Parts: sequence; C-alpha cells; structure tokens
Amino acid sequence: MPGISRSSVRTPLAAASALVLLAAVPGRGFAQKFERVSLPVPVEVDGALVHCPLYLDVELKRYNIPFDKFSAGPLDKPQTMLVTAVEAIRKRDTAKFASVWTSPDQMKRLSQTTTVTLTDNSAANWADAARSNFDFDHLNVVAEVLVGSETMFVWEASTKSGIRRDAFYVGFDKNNRPRLSIASSNSPVLSLIKSAFDAQGTANGAFEASSNVHLPYQYPIPLAGNRNPGTHPVYLEFDGTPMDFPVGDEKVSPPTPLLASMRKAARDARNGRNDAFSRDFTPRSGERVKQWLDSSARRNQATNFASTAVAGMNPVTAGMQAVLASNVKFVLDASPVFLVFQAAGNGSNWPPDSLTYSYVVRDGGTYKLANFSSSDDFDDFLQSPALFDKTILKSAPRSQPPSGTTPNLR
Repeated sequence: MPGISRSSVRTPLAAASALVLLAAVPGRGFAQKFERVSLPVPVEVDGALVHCPLYLDVELKRYNIPFDKFSAGPLDKPQTMLVTAVEAIRKRDTAKFASVWTSPDQMKRLSQTTTVTLTDNSAANWADAARSNFDFDHLNVVAEVLVGSETMFVWEASTKSGIRRDAFYVGFDKNNRPRLSIASSNSPVLSLIKSAFDAQGTANGAFEASSNVHLPYQYPIPLAGNRNPGTHPVYLEFDGTPMDFPVGDEKVSPPTPLLASMRKAARDARNGRNDAFSRDFTPRSGERVKQWLDSSARRNQATNFASTAVAGMNPVTAGMQAVLASNVKFVLDASPVFLVFQAAGNGSNWPPDSLTYSYVVRDGGTYKLANFSSSDDFDDFLQSPALFDKTILKSAPRSQPPSGTTPNLR
C-alpha cells in the first residue's frame, strides 16, 4: 500500500481509516466518483484556441492512471469493452478487436455531419491505424464522461509529435447493439468534449474543468433525439441577450459598440469600400476576405455581372451585405468572443433554419469580425438542428442551473 508502512496499520479500524484517506486523494483512479463539472468549450478564432465563458456541463470521473492499472480494477460493461479493444490492439488480435468495435459511420447519430471512414473500413484497418499513430503499450486513461446514453473514455499516449489525447466511446450502432467506436465529427458533442480535453493537455491548464459554473442559459442537448437529453444530460452553458436590432436601419442607433461595428461592416460592404470592409475583420480573416473580393470581382467582370446588378449595390459583396444588414436576434456573450445571430425581418417569428451567425472578437475597445470561411467542431454543433434548437434564443433565460449529478443508471 503506497505511502503507508506495514507497521503503521495496527488494527482493522486503522486500516479502514487509511483507506478512506487514500480514497480522498485526487488521481487515485477508481477511488474517484462521477461529478458534474463544466468543461470550457475551446472556441477557435482564426485557427487559435480562445478561452471564453462558454461551457459543456457534463458528468465525468477523473482517472489519470496507466491503462494497466485501470484494467486491473473492477470493470462494468463499457469499461470492459474499452479494455478488450486496447488489449486487442496491443496484441494485434483482430478478432478480439472486432468483437467490440464498430466504425463510426455505422454508429447511430443524430446530426448530418461528415462521416468519418477509412479507405479500408474494416476493424483490422482501424486497429492498425490506431496502433500506427499511438503507443498503446504506454497508454493512460484520463477520464470517463457520461454523454446522454453513451460512455466516453478519454485517453492519451505518445505519438511522433508528442503526447496526444483521443477518445473511444460506447454507444449503439445502427442495429441497436452496444459497441465501441472512436469519438469523431460523426458525433459533434463527443467531438467537442474531446476537443475540450485536447485543449486541457496543450494550453497550460487554461481549459481545466470548473465546478459550480452556472451561466444564465442552460441548454440540455437532446442527445437521445426529439428534445430528450438522455439518461445523463449534457448542458451547453452560455450568456447572451435576445434582441431585435435592424443593422441596416440607420434611423435606429446601435445600443452597443459591438452592434455599431456590425453596422459599419454592413455599410462598408453596401457601399463597395472593399479595403475598409476587409479591415472590419481580424487580420487573418481580412486577408481571406480580400482574396475573396478580388476573386469575385474577376468572376463578375468576366460574366459582365455588374451590368445586371441593382443600381448602387456592389455586386461582389451583395450577398454578404444582405446577411450583415438583417436584424440581430441574439448576441451570445462569451467575451472576448461573441456570436451574433441574425435573421431577416422584425419580431421573433423567425424559423430556426433562417438564423445565421457571425463571430465577432473584442480586442481592447474594438470589435472585429472573425472566422471568415472557416469552421470547427463548435460550428458543427451549432449548425445541427437535431442538436441545437435555436428557438432557445428567442426568449430570456430561466436561470435554472442543472440539478446536480444525475444518478449513474448503467
């Protein structure tokens, strides 16, 4: 028993007390219990991760122990499936690996995101790909996360580029069999959680989980479909303000500097001030905007499109200007990152699929549009109607935080 000499444990009561103390030490693997915590969502802005007050509230158990120690403990069914898969990869036992493994494209999924496959989608090829990328002989189990009806295992191992994290999960395949697969863009919520753990491992602790983070909006992600969050809910936690601000109506004063910056960008686009419009973006996005403007201008000139354009409208930026000039319906405040949701027309009678959004970043006292022509795991989630019901943005929050840890019903 590490840290306790044999002579120090003199009675059964003393031994029991020592075990209680040992169980209270963080990082002791199976001594840990599931707890509800808030994982910071690693929002990507022009290719760089930004920590901001935007969270996934999940149930997790921390391990941070070698796989061999994990596999030696008492195991439930999902844990047994993980152990079976890892041991099979180590031993190159394709039949054993195939007994628990299903490729991600054959797992049940709610969203219509890109399906992850290999050229050879067999279990043998997946096992070979895993072994060629990670050192499975020296694998650490980082955490176990309960996600709706699924169980996700985050692990880390050495690669050619250093220690990296990845995740397997146990869920149901298209034949309703419990199977193990890899967390990927096939399931945006699992992918977001994996990204959160990736960020923890690379950002010097900036993305560590927090307890008792209760932001005004607590959105239960319908992981079981049809507005059902499943046995173990995952909440998207955020702050923001519903509104109805007409960006293009110069008679209505912008109520915030952020909205004033949106109006300026729409005005620059409308009036054909391409250089100014490019500068309404962050430097990296501004370069992309400039390239897009130049390319569009050449195409329009080649097709003589300008002759058919509405008088006074710059044909290059007409489509973007129409988006920017629509009414702002909601500003998600994750300062220094903001998501500005917009739809055409007044009032709150907008259909969810009509809502678009733009990234805006605050840098000191200025606000710049960002992420032009780019997207990440968070965008996959936001753009999935099955996972993110945008009607939640129509009304003020009820300010009801998640009601503690859901019982483990596996």
